Amino acid sequence: MRQILRRKCAFDAQLIKEPKNAVPSPAVVVLDSDPAEDPIATSWDIESYRKPFDTRSIWNLKKWFMELHKESIAEEELVPIAQAFANVQAYRCSYPDELMERLRKLGEPVTKVYRNLQIGKSTRILVPARDAIRLEHSGVPYLQHLAELKAQKEECLLPIIPPSKLADVFQNIVVVNNSLKETVQWLERLGGGTISLVMCPLVHGVVEVKAFASYNLFLTKAAGPYDQAYAQCVANLMEILKSYCHQVNYISRFEACDYYNVERLLRETDTGTEIHPNNIGFQMLRKLGWVGGPLGFKQQGIVTPIAVVTKHNRLGLGSEVRRSQKRKALKALCAECAMDVDFYKALMEIVVRKRPYYDLIFSPDFTETERIVLTRLAAEHRIRCETRQSVNGCLQFVIKRFPLPPHEVLLQVLVRNHPVCQKFYEVTRPKFSLIPK
Repeated sequence: MRQILRRKCAFDAQLIKEPKNAVPSPAVVVLDSDPAEDPIATSWDIESYRKPFDTRSIWNLKKWFMELHKESIAEEELVPIAQAFANVQAYRCSYPDELMERLRKLGEPVTKVYRNLQIGKSTRILVPARDAIRLEHSGVPYLQHLAELKAQKEECLLPIIPPSKLADVFQNIVVVNNSLKETVQWLERLGGGTISLVMCPLVHGVVEVKAFASYNLFLTKAAGPYDQAYAQCVANLMEILKSYCHQVNYISRFEACDYYNVERLLRETDTGTEIHPNNIGFQMLRKLGWVGGPLGFKQQGIVTPIAVVTKHNRLGLGSEVRRSQKRKALKALCAECAMDVDFYKALMEIVVRKRPYYDLIFSPDFTETERIVLTRLAAEHRIRCETRQSVNGCLQFVIKRFPLPPHEVLLQVLVRNHPVCQKFYEVTRPKFSLIPK
């Protein structure tokens, strides 16, 4: 553009200098221009581009980058490139591959200086005086000490297969949701044995129920009538497990209100009240000249179709006797739904891939047919689901959460402080410990 402007100015000046009757000189076209003829302006101030919210490290990255390329890249191009370079180095941002490669080549000297400064940068860590003296005397860095403590905590929470003592058995058992059934199921999945209840008759009407843990380790017993002895033995067993084992409870949220996190999405051609184009009544109205909108010659009639309850039997009107209906095909049910079936099929695939920690509660606006379709889709993907009744009596379709293994929950909550696990799981430490500290 600058070359074109210079040629135009030179041509205008030549027209002014040359007389009208002069013989025109041959035109000279310059294909390549010398960079020295078009110098880049370097009089602009770099400090003027410092923003109030720029930290010292961010500004140093931008400043060094602009100082390095101020004489080779124009101002309007250099400033946004410097900002992108600072974002990549400080915040690990990503851009298109072409821009990333250019930033790598242009900012290589600055990157080396910045990384060397980060390596040599000192950080302040508050350490208890007793630990500081002990670590200083032993010559162990504090960060190494923290890594060793983290490894010890993980070792105390991980299962031990096969167990060699009673402490190992209690370390393998995690009480899940205060339920003996769920606790035994997770223990068996782990491969650490099981918890069994054995009944031994004593006299007529009196039995003795004993509880054994993995590898026939006796825990507790109770005697009496069968129901009473069984309930007492289970209660004693749960009390022992809660005293010597960790507990993991799933926090059920939004039970006291009509909460949902999945809305009802309609098809693009459906609004929930219009007739579907495949409907026979819609096609008959089209043949009669109806083009949409209210009915009637003056278009003052109704817009919303009259709601009609479909009968699937030959019983009289008002009959309350219900007979079993034939199972409809999924394709036929999808044709009756106003929701976007393709969207919820993709949602089921995402659920299988992501395995969320929490329940997916659907809006109560879904119709009965749509809930049946959702149940069929969940069954195809082997997803656990159910229909719950809200506080107001509305039915809601729910996709159940994918529970984490209890020992993984212990690591995420007690050691790694995972925010999602801390939100949806409650961990209780044992009252007593058989593992020497």
